[in-house]
Amino acid sequence: MSAANGHAQSAAEPIPPPGMLASGASRFSGEQIKELVSALEVPFDPSQIEWRVMNTAKSQPLRGQVVPYADQRAYTDRLNALFTPAGWTRKYAIHTSANFERTSDQKIVAKVLVTCELTIFGLGSHSATGEEWADDPNAGTSAEAQSFKRAASCFGLGRYLYYFTGTWVDLDERKRPKSVPQLAGWATLAGEKVFGHGV
Repeated sequence: MSAANGHAQSAAEPIPPPGMLASGASRFSGEQIKELVSALEVPFDPSQIEWRVMNTAKSQPLRGQVVPYADQRAYTDRLNALFTPAGWTRKYAIHTSANFERTSDQKIVAKVLVTCELTIFGLGSHSATGEEWADDPNAGTSAEAQSFKRAASCFGLGRYLYYFTGTWVDLDERKRPKSVPQLAGWATLAGEKVFGHGV
């Protein structure tokens, strides 16, 4: 079994935090659970938001469609702040698909498939999958991060980022955004306090 937060460990089981009952019953009251879920749903600080180019248009100047995302470290920081590193754990299962011909370029490739099970002691567990083309040198890392963030979104953490459809901006010669859009008010920490979760 994986150690807390997915790090290697000896055969010993991770020790649940104080107050976690042996039966697996919640150590939180109903009101505490609501408060913790609300804290998980709070948008990340804008300084933790980056922008990824999802599509490009053949135009001059070069244009790209960008969406916001947060590095998985922002997710682990939030979990650690709310539950401590001993208050949650994650397990990964990694598989590869059989080789097949990729439609976009007719190359014979496979996919790396990762399942992440995220457990917050006292709240429960959620699992989700991530995938990446095996010919990507960072396939394992990308699929792992994707599966972890998707599992976290089941608890509400980072889920608001899935509501962005993309904004078109000018790109430089290396296909990087020359400027990034400003986040909508509801998608900021200050905006969340005014508008609620906005979604």
